[in-house]
Amino acid sequence: MPNLFGLFGSGDRRRPTSRSRAYPQPAQGARRYERPELGRADYQRAEFPRPERRRREPEHEVNWRRRGMVALSSLGVIAVVAGGVWLFRSDTLRVHVIDVEGTQVADPQLVATVSGAAGASMLTFNLDAAGREVAKLPAVKAAKVTRVWPRGVRIDVTEHQAWGYWQAGPQRLVIDETGRVLEQSRPPAGDAPTIVEVASQNTDGKSVAADPDTVQLVNRLRTDGTFDRLKVKPTSYIFRRDRGLTVIVASGPAAVLGDSSNYEFKVRTWQALLEQVRAGTVPAVQAQAQTQASPSGTPRTGQSAAIASEIDLRFGRNVVLR
Repeated sequence: MPNLFGLFGSGDRRRPTSRSRAYPQPAQGARRYERPELGRADYQRAEFPRPERRRREPEHEVNWRRRGMVALSSLGVIAVVAGGVWLFRSDTLRVHVIDVEGTQVADPQLVATVSGAAGASMLTFNLDAAGREVAKLPAVKAAKVTRVWPRGVRIDVTEHQAWGYWQAGPQRLVIDETGRVLEQSRPPAGDAPTIVEVASQNTDGKSVAADPDTVQLVNRLRTDGTFDRLKVKPTSYIFRRDRGLTVIVASGPAAVLGDSSNYEFKVRTWQALLEQVRAGTVPAVQAQAQTQASPSGTPRTGQSAAIASEIDLRFGRNVVLR
């Protein structure tokens, strides 16, 4: 039988036997060498900080509905702003109709022109400023301007109402109840009073001015029922710069009131003296006719005793009879 080992290798190679089989020798233990001067080495494991692991957040889904609502809201705001600008610049909300009420003396067309309302914007038109401009007209005392939507304005006018007259020489002025001289106004009533200023140095009328206190005093006498309580009928009102107001009545002595101070006291004193005059208990006042009175005080020929024709109430309790 041919040697099969010769086909693949050297013929000297033999099949190992139990005797010739090589067994590995046990390895010697690892030797540990120590340096006497250093001693035993200690080894420690280095600790390194571990990096924090970032938690991966889950991806959110896109909320298309919310984005759509935001987009629609933005478009709505833009549309509102654009519409407001268009309304402001267009003629849709501009004043085309002006109603003027309460005018008898003032010209309604002039009132509408002065107000500046024609063509103004209904949104930005200044109502208070327009009312002040209308009130500057001579016949207008006050004016109120209101909006009438969608394209109208209403102007309510209060005109000056004349109360009476102030006359100084040839000058006759129309005044109201406060003594203000009116250039244009509604006419006074048929029984309006006339206060006559006498002894005026201004005959040309350029510097003539009504006395407000005197005007208010006459107005109070006429409106609070004083003349009815006193049972007198005033015929004229006389004003002098040095003594104030004198009321001339039809029957009885005139009353010098001066000004409006101590009004209640003056009226009560006037009433008490009128009652005494009517009862005949007021002492007679000597009136000089042609000759002077005698030293004894009795009237001489040509003199007669007369009732006081004037009551001066300007000095408080010191009432003077003339």
